[in-house]
Amino acid sequence: MSMGLSVVIPAYNYAHCLVTAVRSVLSEPGDDFEVLVINDGSSDNTDEVMTALLAEGDARLRYISQPNQGLSAVRNRGIKEGLFEWLVFLDADDEMCPGALEAYRRCASEHPRARLLIGGHYSCKGDRKTAIAPIEVSASHRDNLANYLEKKLSISNGACAMHKSLFANVGYDPNLRHTEDVPVFSHILANFDVASFATPVAAINKHDDSMRHDVDAALKVGPALEAHIFDDNGLPEWAQSLRKAYRTRRLLSLLKICDRADRAREVRGLYLQLLRTAPVEALKPRYLRRFVRSLFAS
Repeated sequence: MSMGLSVVIPAYNYAHCLVTAVRSVLSEPGDDFEVLVINDGSSDNTDEVMTALLAEGDARLRYISQPNQGLSAVRNRGIKEGLFEWLVFLDADDEMCPGALEAYRRCASEHPRARLLIGGHYSCKGDRKTAIAPIEVSASHRDNLANYLEKKLSISNGACAMHKSLFANVGYDPNLRHTEDVPVFSHILANFDVASFATPVAAINKHDDSMRHDVDAALKVGPALEAHIFDDNGLPEWAQSLRKAYRTRRLLSLLKICDRADRAREVRGLYLQLLRTAPVEALKPRYLRRFVRSLFAS
């Protein structure tokens, strides 16, 4: 099955690993795909690195440079500029696995109605490399959304392919500089058929200083992520039944992040919100201990 695919690589000060990411895709056989690198106002030598790569003459590689606008804006530009009907957003510090494109093609052929293809991936930290497979998705949109919001269904950028038609009524919010993909994936899962497969298609490198571990960025979004998911995001009415449970999970997630970072004041505030939202959950010993500990911290 022919499946044109645009692999979009957002690049912001990742010149030191960009060559590896680009070559991991260009090493795939065929000419029915492209690698589109979008430089989001990097201050390092990304331009020089890309100039050297482009000089090698591989017609499947394209490059765009723009002033810094954030990851959401880069992804929106990739949706607009991508030449093919399927999109993969591969982070500049990650790699595509050999045979990934064939795995996507096989899944698309076996599930022609699916518009999101969720693959397995390797989680890499230091010398540790762990294969992670997504759970089998359901024919029920409600079950898929619930499993995603409950973190039972894991979706990693770089390890999923999205059909361009998904973005007719949704896009990445430039005001979100953290967890910007959660409202998008929520919209997709609530409205479209999806498919999953276990084959690892990306090596996702975990770093302690990555955006996913940025406590300040997480707190800037805070509990308001709930509104980004459930308000004016094109979700069916039935999705509102999942809202309160998600509010609890979001508060718990933020509380844990702040507790690990020794942010006592924020722990206290989040715990009190949790106590109002889900008192039975808040009074569980493991969360109550975090709150009590925060009372004696500076």
